[in-house]
Amino acid sequence: MPATIKDVARRARVAVGTVSRVVNNRPDVNEKLRTRVQQALDELKYRPNARAQSFARNSSPIVSFILSNRDFLHPFHSHVLQGVEEYCEETGHFVMYTRFRYSPELTASKIRLPGVLQRHGIADCMILAGTNYENFVNVLEKRGIQYVLLANNLVSTRRREPVDQVRFDDYGGALEATRYLIHLGHKHIWYIGDTTMPWYQRRCAAYEKAMNEAGLKPRAQTVALSDDRFMNGFSSVQMILDQKSPMTAIFAGTDDVAYGALEALRGHGQEVPRDVSLVGFDDQCGAQRVPALTSVRVEAEEVGRELAKMAISKITNKGHRSLELLVPTKLIRRETCRPLLATGQERKQS
Repeated sequence: MPATIKDVARRARVAVGTVSRVVNNRPDVNEKLRTRVQQALDELKYRPNARAQSFARNSSPIVSFILSNRDFLHPFHSHVLQGVEEYCEETGHFVMYTRFRYSPELTASKIRLPGVLQRHGIADCMILAGTNYENFVNVLEKRGIQYVLLANNLVSTRRREPVDQVRFDDYGGALEATRYLIHLGHKHIWYIGDTTMPWYQRRCAAYEKAMNEAGLKPRAQTVALSDDRFMNGFSSVQMILDQKSPMTAIFAGTDDVAYGALEALRGHGQEVPRDVSLVGFDDQCGAQRVPALTSVRVEAEEVGRELAKMAISKITNKGHRSLELLVPTKLIRRETCRPLLATGQERKQS
């Protein structure tokens, strides 16, 4: 259990009031006593209960949505948060949004937690979205802080037990996308995505499975040529075309990569889908761009709702652990794919 103010007072051998004045940074405290109290606070990992200070005793439970190492302007994460907010509003819970950036290289002891986590009690459960690393997760577990995780974007060196997390089915979606291109008659299908990231790894593995099942040679550009996803798609396709490698279809690991690939194809005088069919992943632009991209749709708002539901379950049932929930994905067919013509590009490249 978290340390209380009385525990700190006993450890420092001072009155509870003295601890309170130190915690609230009051000036009327002897410096020797302040040092003693601060040492006890550090040893016991005490976090002041800001909720008790700031909210009425009958206030609704609070869920904190923490977006790690990502920009909120990305449509996927804004839709996840929208789903969280909708579900919490329906169930009478409050949502607090916090942006948090940290390095995966930091040891757990050097991670400076956001204010919502430093002050005990301000939120009842955390939703970890964005891109997270195991050092941050380890800090939460060591401190006994309740959380649920968007599992697709966890970068970890070890296999995590599939509990207290929601995952969208990117593996199944990538299988469906690749099989669709194969069904259209394509044989020279390329996958583009930086497989140092786990979400690209899973999509690439599904692509390779579908290609191998069809007796086709997997062709993947998995080395990042740019940290910007659009430019990575652009540069990857430029390289493939410069090498004169056969290519009649591309499955891109995200829509941003796909639109970069499209720009590179146009620069080489190739049209989509006349010369190359193109599929993306995420479907966050829908049919708003021209051409409208065939893409694997992730129901981001549903992902958010399920994360909120799982978080509230943990609040209601202290210590309860929920099994991983898998949200299905779906291929949305639009104008960037078409069947391969026998007289078309495949014959030229065979």
